[in-house]
Amino acid sequence: MRTVTKAFLRYLIRRRSLTLLQLMGIAFGVAACLGMGLSAMSALASFTSAIEFLQGKSTHRIERDAGPMDETILKGLMRDPSVQAFSPVIDRRLRLAKGNQIRILGIDPFLDLAIRPELARASFSRDQEKDSKERLSFVLDEKAVLMEAKMAQELGLTAGGKAQSSHGELEIIGTFPNPSGEPLLLMDIAHVQKLFKMPGLIDRVDLVLTEEPGFMKRWERGFRLTSNRQSQETFGAMLGAFRLNLEALSLMALFVSVFLIYNTTMFAVASRRRDAGILRSLGATRGEVTLAFMLEILILDGMGGAIGSLMGYLLSRFLSEVIGGTISNLYFFLRPIPLAWSFWMLAAGVLIGCGASLFGSLFPLIELSRLDPVKALSGRSASRQGGTAAKKIALLGIFVLVLSSAVLFLPSRSIYVAFGAVFGILFGLSLLTGYGVVVFTPLIRGFLTFLGGLPGKIAAGNIRQNLGRTSVAIAAFMVALSMSLGLSLMIGSFRESLLWWMDRQFRGDLYISTASEREVPESFYLELKSIPGVDVDAYRKVQMAYRNRPMFVASINAPVLQRHARFAWLDGGDEHWEAVKRGDVIISESFARNFGVRAGDAISLKGLQGPARLRVEAVFYDYSTEHGLVMMDRGTYLRLFADRTINSVAVFLDPRDPQRRQTMDLIRQKALQQDLPVFTRDQFFGNILAIFDSTFAITRSMRILAIIIAFFGIAGALMTLFLERKSEFGILRALGFSTWQVSLLTLLEAFGMGLMSFLLSVGGGTLFAIILIRVINLRSFNWTIFFHLHLSHYLLVALTALLASLGAALYPIWIVLRTYPQMQIRDD
Repeated sequence: MRTVTKAFLRYLIRRRSLTLLQLMGIAFGVAACLGMGLSAMSALASFTSAIEFLQGKSTHRIERDAGPMDETILKGLMRDPSVQAFSPVIDRRLRLAKGNQIRILGIDPFLDLAIRPELARASFSRDQEKDSKERLSFVLDEKAVLMEAKMAQELGLTAGGKAQSSHGELEIIGTFPNPSGEPLLLMDIAHVQKLFKMPGLIDRVDLVLTEEPGFMKRWERGFRLTSNRQSQETFGAMLGAFRLNLEALSLMALFVSVFLIYNTTMFAVASRRRDAGILRSLGATRGEVTLAFMLEILILDGMGGAIGSLMGYLLSRFLSEVIGGTISNLYFFLRPIPLAWSFWMLAAGVLIGCGASLFGSLFPLIELSRLDPVKALSGRSASRQGGTAAKKIALLGIFVLVLSSAVLFLPSRSIYVAFGAVFGILFGLSLLTGYGVVVFTPLIRGFLTFLGGLPGKIAAGNIRQNLGRTSVAIAAFMVALSMSLGLSLMIGSFRESLLWWMDRQFRGDLYISTASEREVPESFYLELKSIPGVDVDAYRKVQMAYRNRPMFVASINAPVLQRHARFAWLDGGDEHWEAVKRGDVIISESFARNFGVRAGDAISLKGLQGPARLRVEAVFYDYSTEHGLVMMDRGTYLRLFADRTINSVAVFLDPRDPQRRQTMDLIRQKALQQDLPVFTRDQFFGNILAIFDSTFAITRSMRILAIIIAFFGIAGALMTLFLERKSEFGILRALGFSTWQVSLLTLLEAFGMGLMSFLLSVGGGTLFAIILIRVINLRSFNWTIFFHLHLSHYLLVALTALLASLGAALYPIWIVLRTYPQMQIRDD
């Protein structure tokens, strides 16, 4: 057994190029899977850390369902027997001069010590006397703030420094540690009230309660009491669909990675047939050969997994930034802190590499152990068996496709069932690859012959005759291209649907302010309304809960939108606005699907005076939130919630007004006097599309990784075929083939495999896109995306297939150029 094992391991050193290619193939496969998984874990861990830091030692929080509340509530809380400690908080956003958006918390430095004692560790001056003055200035100086330490370091600010912001100059009097890494400013609550022009108002009160039921009974009218557990569940639900998609991308990375590792291991097994035949003819048993090769696989794949774990860790640091940016754009600011390197990452990489490799080598090893030594010495099995085997495998693929399709269209709304069915469909398509190669061979042979003459014809024949080698590489590449094409079509369709929706729903000439940074004073809104020829829509959006799940409520000016907007209704038209003006509501498609509500139903929302029943007039298409949106007239909203806050306003001007340009300039001037940003409709659209594009940055990263992984599959196939056919190259030399012709033959083989992969991916990628759009997105986000077919996506995938396949041929061609003239008609 030791002799057999040594003979096998010696192969790794003797054929270093193929060993290195296999090693890197495994490493990239593990890196893709582990990198995606680690970055998702990093983002979710930072999310949890951020929530825990902000909650501190509080057990509950009390706030209005909509808008800020009067600070006189503190007197009642102070006398309540269930309240052990409390701290009022104003939670807002502002933008620094350098463009960084940062969160600012207004706190009472004395009351807050019982809730967040960590903030007492803020770092001021090293001089004790100066330190005392700076601590006192936090209460006395209206511009004094404490800045999160990492942000201060990035901006090069220390105690005594100045920071320009959208709300004027701020003085940094110290820094404090924030384990979540979120950029954060702390300011005395009285100063924040003045800064944001909200005297006597607060956003919430953080509480430490000794008894919940009695407190809730006393404060349930007009207020919303939330426990920390409920807050975490709500935030978790907010991230639910995004987290699910991260998990799906991780599984996709694992799927393609396992395919590559299977591909790599199968090539390693297949290329050892002749060595196994020699050892069997010398007296080695089937078991010894099988065990020796399994040991070689474990060593090779363990090394590849270890390298891949390091690569995956480095990749996760990049992907964590991408994921953090996406969460910040969609939900709330998050700066994921990459996970520290640990032994379990190395163990996970080795486990993934070895596990996938053992799975990939199962069937080739069974074939190798059963092979007759005489046939094994021939190097390869008869090519005429390839077509028959491809048909049998294709029948299995059809069965897997039918079964997966049946699971996909089960009445279940479980997204995990849908993802499982998608992977089943991709696996079924990969099983059809071998037969697809047989079907496309005449077409490819004609095309390659046209390109390269006799070398092209031989290249097409080699691809067809070596299905055991080429079909798996083509399948891996096909799956990667299908995923890339499917994701491109899905993103492109989503973008087109978004543009269609924006064009119908946002028809204002100017948009003033943003919901994240500051609000529009009601006096300014009334001033705009008084300008002749101007219609103004006041928009307010707040997060609430419906059936204990997060959703949003928005208020608009129904008469204004009735005149100017062209909402995309699921049923009916603009006649729905009449009912909205009377007090009914309209709901987004995502709300309707999330909660099973239809037009004509009634919903109950908790208002200032208790629960209020509202009739649903209609359902409209909406892509602003996957959690659902209830939209009502501003008059209805004020009656229910008494919240006069305005997040933004849309200004509509009469296009026939000869003073239109002057009116727009006047509105801009008035907005600038209020320090409110003004955007034209095109600029507003551009901001939305920028957020959209950043949202899919992680998806694009995974597409690139999938192509890199598939590249190694093609390269491995070419190298294996090259090593097996050295004697054939000798025959070609004897027949007069030049080095250039053999190089062209190798290049056309790679090109033919890439072309077949692309042709098969056209159907597979389109099917994948349809499933993503019609099933996955609908179940994940509960909104409809309209399928848009763009030729550019197919051309891009075709170019990717061409470049990847030709790139994979470079090293084999270099070997040909270096060794071809010395090849003879003999066995190695």
